This record gives sequence, C-alpha cells and structure tokens, in this order.
Amino acid sequence: MRITFPKRTLKRHFTLLVGLLIVLAVQVPGAAVKMVFESSRDFGEFEFRYNIYIMDADGKNLVRLTQGPASDEDLDWSPDGTKIAFASNRKGSRDIYVMDADGTNPINLTQNLKRSDRFPDWSPDGSQIAFTSSQDNNYEIYVMNANGTNPINLTQHPEFDMSPDWSPDGTKIAFSSDRDGDSEIYVMNPDGTNPIQLTEDPWALDSCPSWSPDGTKIAFCSDRDGDLEIYVMNPDGTNPVQLTHDLWEEDFSPSWSAGGRRIAFSSYNHVLRMDIYVINADGSNRVNLTQNQGGDDVIGSWHPTPLAVSPQQKLGVLWGQIKQDTVK
Repeated sequence: MRITFPKRTLKRHFTLLVGLLIVLAVQVPGAAVKMVFESSRDFGEFEFRYNIYIMDADGKNLVRLTQGPASDEDLDWSPDGTKIAFASNRKGSRDIYVMDADGTNPINLTQNLKRSDRFPDWSPDGSQIAFTSSQDNNYEIYVMNANGTNPINLTQHPEFDMSPDWSPDGTKIAFSSDRDGDSEIYVMNPDGTNPIQLTEDPWALDSCPSWSPDGTKIAFCSDRDGDLEIYVMNPDGTNPVQLTHDLWEEDFSPSWSAGGRRIAFSSYNHVLRMDIYVINADGSNRVNLTQNQGGDDVIGSWHPTPLAVSPQQKLGVLWGQIKQDTVK
C-alpha cells in the first residue's frame, strides 16, 4: 500500500526539519569557528606593529595572513565571511583595505594621503563599510560603498567621533564621541541623522561599542570603576552590567560570537602584554586564548556563520513561517 501526504503537510515537515538543523548549527560550536586578530609577535617587543592572524575559537591553529613591515590592524570580517577589512599604513598614511579571507588580493579603498582612516565596520548586507577618518582634520565617521566609492561624512561634528559599529538590522550605527566633554556611546541612523547619547558619565571613558548579533545588547568598554572593563547594556543605554572585574588590567574591544553566547575581548595585563580572552555573555568562564609572551594580540572579529549576521533573527522568521504553515 502506498501512503501519500498532502503537500501542505510535507512543506510543514520540511520547514520544521530545516529549522531544527539551523538550531543545531547555531547552538553547536564547531572547529570551523574562527577569529581574526592582529598581533605584534613577529616584530619584537614594544614595536607596535601588527600582522593579521586567524585562529580557532579555542585559540588553536594560528595562521598568519599578512607579513610586515607595515602595520595591519582594526579588523572586521565581512558578513559573508569572504573578505576582511582592515587599516594599514602600507603607503605611509593609514588607509582602509579589504582582502580575501585567506590574506590574498589586498585592495586599498581609501588612499587618503597624510590622513588616517581606521576602524572599518561592514554593513550587515555587506554593501557598505563605515569607518573613522581624519580627512577633515578631525576624526569623523564616514560610510562608503564596499568598493571604496562614494565616501560620505556622517557625523560632521567638531569633536572626535570614532569606532562605528552597525546594528544587525542595519538601522543604527553605534559609535563613541567626546562631543559632551568626555568619551560616551551614541547611536545614529545610517545616514548620520538623529544621534542619541546612550551613556552619560562625566568621570568615565565609555567607548568601543559592539552590538550583539540579535540586536538586544551593546557591549562596550568603560573605566567607570577605575580601569577599563567590559560592560553590556540595552540598546537604549539602560541597565549597564559589568562583565569583567580585573583590577590593574585594561579590558577593551569586545567582540560577540556569531551566536551571541560568548564575547571575546583584549586585555592589557600586569605583565604589559595584550592577550585575547573570551567569556560567556554573562561574564562567566573567562579563558585566555593567546597567552603570547612575545608581543601583543588584539581581537578583531569572529567569523560570521554562513546562516546570517543575526541567527536569532533568521530563527524568528523561520519559526514564524512554521507557525504560519501550521495554521494554514
């Protein structure tokens, strides 16, 4: 006897199966998860020049992607995982470059002689790159197409605006600015309109914002407890929570894992070295990944999952579709 199922039932079961596979892919970390970071280990002590490396999320299997004598830094992996944006002084001034994820085919995007371009950050759809530039004799936040064309000054403010970080849905850019007298975290629309101050502490430095993959949190660094520590807060600036408590150490540059369950960061420790650490999103289970005694290591970003920049958003859409199919 041959058993047949209605097309609607088959579609619902197929969607459910895909959903379960995506859940497993997001929740089960694999050896393929990578981090890109900058390291001075090739240049000697106190050289302050960096090459680009990748490693597994447990700190193993280091692979060098670039080789001096220039300094390559400020790294960000493209949303599709095929490119890495970075800043480099290969031609004298710091420019924004992109290269393939294996270190080949570097392309200079900005070519701003005698000016400094730093901190590139890809838009979620990969079509644009936000960055910091001093080309107007003041650090401002610009955005350009991913091929370097059409650079636009978003901030146009007399004070320093730096370290842009795009929200996962592409509707906001977080950044740090000293426009109120000290460094605070702000958000603005992608066209530079409607800047909103999120943090307000006249005695502290709040900087290096980093959106969580689901857009519900912003990690940042702050010295409000006396030295730089990693914090998280809601996207409107409420409910700041301190995650690290490292007396006499400076923790900075938080970077979320693609699933949002872990945060990597750099720490300037008591032996005058910068190492890369990782913690759970609640601050627990701190692990030193690099333990490099021959130089400094500074985190760039995690390799994005092949599913999406924000797996939670994909799952929300998927489960909505499953529910819709079930109702039908």
